[in-house]
Amino acid sequence: MSRYRSLTCVVRRAGLCLALAVAVGCGSGKETAEGVKKQKLLVYHAASLTLPFVAIEKLMEERFPGLNVICESSSSRMAIRKVTDLQRKADIVASADEALIRSQMMPDYADWVGTFARNRVVIAYTERSRYRDQINQDNWYEILLREDVNYGQADPNNAPVGYRTWLTWKLASHHYADKLQGRDLFEELKANCPTRNIRPHCNELIPLLESLALDYTFQYRSVALQHHLTWLKLPEEIDLGSEKHKDLYAKTKVEISGRMKGTTAIKTGKPILYGATMVRDPQNREMALEFLKILFGPEGQKILEENFQEGVAPVYCDNVQAAPEVLRELLRPADF
Repeated sequence: MSRYRSLTCVVRRAGLCLALAVAVGCGSGKETAEGVKKQKLLVYHAASLTLPFVAIEKLMEERFPGLNVICESSSSRMAIRKVTDLQRKADIVASADEALIRSQMMPDYADWVGTFARNRVVIAYTERSRYRDQINQDNWYEILLREDVNYGQADPNNAPVGYRTWLTWKLASHHYADKLQGRDLFEELKANCPTRNIRPHCNELIPLLESLALDYTFQYRSVALQHHLTWLKLPEEIDLGSEKHKDLYAKTKVEISGRMKGTTAIKTGKPILYGATMVRDPQNREMALEFLKILFGPEGQKILEENFQEGVAPVYCDNVQAAPEVLRELLRPADF
């Protein structure tokens, strides 16, 4: 055999070995090129938590080389349905409404929930929104109901910010009752917000503002600040952001679609509180606990603050004794 043929055979064999090695590596998905074991941590979370969770994801992957944190964003109801209805594997679920975890995941898919953050409903807009120089706490609904103004919201049947927007409208009907003189502001605002102005969750409304398809959207304060939007603070009596008004909020209810097709559910007004849990039988228990230790601890509180979200510290927990022991020092019994 010539020297050329010998060299060709060597190259071919080396190429085949490399291809087999790559195939084995890709098939297992457990090792990197350096042979380091690759771990995964899967987190389903509310869209409004995207930026703070990206920060925690980066911190985790720096702290634990070889770890791949997968943070999957969606509406809160969808994040939970991925586990409960679609039977998808996960390690952590975080919802913009802690009550959803209690009502839809416990006791079959989770044993506890930690309440770690607050928020409030605001009206977000841009420098090019119509009447931006006129809108204020006293006339915002009149501005929005003008014929040449378009406003939008998240879907109440998918995202907590959607049904919280409806609750805000209902509370506004009572708050401005003297000025409204019998008008039903809730029904007026619903009627003037067509389906084309509704999106599955809060983040999908932002492109509509930026493209001028919408002048205004109802949004979480943190999301408006994260995306550098101009925003109008609503009265605390209607924005669901103050625990001192919890009794007032509780007088208001709205109806949305239920978990099962053809059913409905009632949502009662209450302060906006976020919750997170480790699912029962997680795929990566060790790393799930490390993620939650960051989220519930001082590092997580700092990350939330940097992303304009008010943290809850110590974290409220509906069932502290059911939570993993390593987390309990970060938790306190819920008093709501």
